[in-house]
Amino acid sequence: MPKSGRDGGASKDSKYDLSKISARVDRVNVSGLLRTHNDYVMRAADGLFKASNFQDLMLEAMSAKSYLHELGIFKDVSVHIDVSRGADASPQGYEVTFKGNEMSRLMGSAGTEIGQNEGSLRTELTFPNILGRGENISLQGSYSSTRANDLQLKFGKPFFHTRFKENRPEMSFSIFRQTDRYDISSFQTTNIGYLLDFSAHTMVGVDLTHSLQYENSIRDVGLLNKSVPFAIRDHCGPKLASLLRYSVVYDNRDGNVFPTRGIYLKSVNEYCGLGGNVAYTSSTAHGELNVPLFAGLVAQFCARVGVVKETKNTTQLPISSLFYCGGPLTLRGFKFGGAGPVVEGTPIGAQSFWCTGAHLWAPLPFAGVFKNLASHFRMHFFYNIGNNNSFNTENMRSAFGMGLAVKLAERARIELNYCVPVRHQNTDKIQNGFQFGIGYEFL
Repeated sequence: MPKSGRDGGASKDSKYDLSKISARVDRVNVSGLLRTHNDYVMRAADGLFKASNFQDLMLEAMSAKSYLHELGIFKDVSVHIDVSRGADASPQGYEVTFKGNEMSRLMGSAGTEIGQNEGSLRTELTFPNILGRGENISLQGSYSSTRANDLQLKFGKPFFHTRFKENRPEMSFSIFRQTDRYDISSFQTTNIGYLLDFSAHTMVGVDLTHSLQYENSIRDVGLLNKSVPFAIRDHCGPKLASLLRYSVVYDNRDGNVFPTRGIYLKSVNEYCGLGGNVAYTSSTAHGELNVPLFAGLVAQFCARVGVVKETKNTTQLPISSLFYCGGPLTLRGFKFGGAGPVVEGTPIGAQSFWCTGAHLWAPLPFAGVFKNLASHFRMHFFYNIGNNNSFNTENMRSAFGMGLAVKLAERARIELNYCVPVRHQNTDKIQNGFQFGIGYEFL
């Protein structure tokens, strides 16, 4: 039997089973609402009123706190649980109060953003919760000296407060201007247009994230120098593109950057040709499998495939929609876009490609001594193979090597690898030796 203290209660070493303590919630209060309508936060209490014991009450309170954070109206939220008082109080009744601090009417931020093999300076100006139900307007801009520059005005509307809150539905409308540089092919694209997006989660068997987008934009291709092959010059000038894009993601990994177990699957499909003078269909798929081994070792297998096809309305496939294979994010040991078809020595992109990667990830030696620091580093041995415009192994490219990876804030990583190309074509641009890469989706 546990020892009792002087006050007759159990000692501090005793453990209580909170699930055996009866409890019910009589009242839920949400304070700190200034601009927010009451109906936008009401569903936070749904789970609390179903609690029948104190353990369920605490778990549901934490879940409701997370839900209130996701609504995008509070800087911070605190939870207070007290016994219920008053004439209507039940014998095992409790009162739960959430104290929130609403976001200011205008918020700004500036910082760096990690893209695919590029870093950029990003600034954002946001007007949160403008109509009282989570609506927001944001002006975002990013600048990169290497590839992409973006400017976007976006209106977002979440529907987390509806009866579909478990699906996290959200809509947004954006007006954008985006510039992408393809230095290896000596051209750049400037897209100006608008984008309508609807996203939601489904949890029928597995948790999937869906996104359905409609985009209408003017795509202008320009040259970066005068000595560009005619095959690229032929794409120059503005064209109108109208397309539907659907993407679905499944992710049950235990981490985004250095996962030790789990599967990641992503598929993106586009149909362009609802109007304008650009027509094509495009599909890409990415998969990742992580298997824990022993002593901190993890086996990882990745694959990616993409196809862009003509439709009956296609006059010319846009060069910016073709696939550029090669580089530290796809085929290590090759320069960006350096493992594909060329015209007059200039890469022009492929209509299809496939790449795979096998990795053996390992913690740093003496990782146990520097636990906090060492958790941001991993060593890996890799082998990449791939090809383009052909789904067989003839003329395929391959490379192997080893390297060091550094985690960046649970979103991206930096890799410094020593690469040894094994199979390549005479026209490929290989990179034998050290190669640097930064991004959030590697093979």
